[in-house]
Amino acid sequence: MENAADDYDIIVVGAGVAGCEAALEASRAGSRVLLLEEHPQVGMPSHCSGVVSLNGLTLLGIEPQTAFSQRMIHGAKFYPPKGEPIEVRKPEPVAIIINRMKFDQYLAKQAVAAGVELQAKTRVSKFERYPESKAGVTVQEGPKYVGKMVIDASGAGSRLPKQAGLQTPDWSQLLPGLQYELVDTKQQDDTVELFFGSHRAPGFFAWSIPTGDHSARVGLASGKGNVKKLLDDLVTEFWPKSTIDATKSGSVLVSGPIDKCWSDNFLVTGDAAGQVKQTTGGGIVIGGYSGLLAGRAASKAAKGPQDERWKFLMKYDNEWRKKFASDLRRMGLARRLFAGLSDETLNRLFEAAAQNIPEIEKIADMDFQGRIISRLLRKRQFAALLPRVAADSIKAIFS
Repeated sequence: MENAADDYDIIVVGAGVAGCEAALEASRAGSRVLLLEEHPQVGMPSHCSGVVSLNGLTLLGIEPQTAFSQRMIHGAKFYPPKGEPIEVRKPEPVAIIINRMKFDQYLAKQAVAAGVELQAKTRVSKFERYPESKAGVTVQEGPKYVGKMVIDASGAGSRLPKQAGLQTPDWSQLLPGLQYELVDTKQQDDTVELFFGSHRAPGFFAWSIPTGDHSARVGLASGKGNVKKLLDDLVTEFWPKSTIDATKSGSVLVSGPIDKCWSDNFLVTGDAAGQVKQTTGGGIVIGGYSGLLAGRAASKAAKGPQDERWKFLMKYDNEWRKKFASDLRRMGLARRLFAGLSDETLNRLFEAAAQNIPEIEKIADMDFQGRIISRLLRKRQFAALLPRVAADSIKAIFS
């Protein structure tokens, strides 16, 4: 271990939501924590649409702050491929629009205030295990960092799980995405807008997120078309007089979680573990809460006897799955079926949904979507469409 930096209890790779939550919890538990971020500045570049449920923030123990909040949201409008949109809303706010860069920075500041050592502009290239039950990471053009536990929260595309003997998510299920920050738009309200159809975002959807009275964050993801042309066409259709203030490209992961999220001296959390909603690619709440659990487990493992560390690591895997796995399975099924639907089938599904708005408004949950998915599939209007859905799915496989 030549040129190894001082020993730490926990090394966390990635200062996004999952990484900051993991580092914060481990530090609060009394561990010496090093948090490594590859970019020069935490939160940059930002690829997130920035919609977070208020219940999700509560689950993470975070109160909305002016430092990162942009707008409260009461509901959503869903635009089918053809026809009028349907609206789902509640009297009280259900979500908040955040500035993702400022949100990540807020969490990082909390971690540093709790004693975490943050080091930016540090790209980790390799995970390794060492004698005496230690593990660490190698930094490109830098030293090795050694500790008792490593938590990988470095996001989509991470190679560290494979180096630790684990699977990785199916990175072929990363959909290309593009997002514009629009200004000079028409008057914005308190709803998110979602757009569907083969001419808008084939196999996925497009979105418009209000960030101000006359500004919006508009984007889409799709694995079946030119995302720039699709997005430009969408802007021309709905916001022809707006101005593009900023452009951000990225990707949306829809593969689902890996089968095992721990090995000796190693935990993986967040996008690197596939802990995202397959229906939307959103991972702030699931990844953040799983990161929190990972930080607690890693701290206990680092303090415990060597031959009992595995118990704490396995407990982390069990706990996050107990919280989210059932919903993720149903979201994964919905995602696989939805991706191959024709515009005609989508229109009919929207017609069926329009007949169930009160129930959807009552029980729908942004973060735990499994319940509403299961409930709607048992409805007569939706059950009658299952043969069409199956036919579309089969056709998509062979097309």
